[in-house]
Amino acid sequence: MRYLALLCLMLTACASPDRAFWGSDPVPVRIDGRDYAVYVRRDTAPPRVQVIRLGYAHRAEHPAIVAAMGQAAEQGSGCALMAGSARGDSGVMTARLSC
Repeated sequence: MRYLALLCLMLTACASPDRAFWGSDPVPVRIDGRDYAVYVRRDTAPPRVQVIRLGYAHRAEHPAIVAAMGQAAEQGSGCALMAGSARGDSGVMTARLSC
């Protein structure tokens, strides 16, 4: 049981982007005391972004986190999200950008 708890703790401490974002450097963004890693691919048409929440969140915090992830994507990329393109949950979100 201890090893399972240690494994879970280690996995929540790291952020690895999807293969489509390999090679992109993470842009750290902090919103409302929560940290996010933002990965941007500008070499695609349209550009794309992936946001990963860092750390644990209680279930009640998830709706606010989803909204903050959109803000993190825009802050980290300097671009606006394309309406209706965001996919994911309060852990990982991907979207297209309008730059």
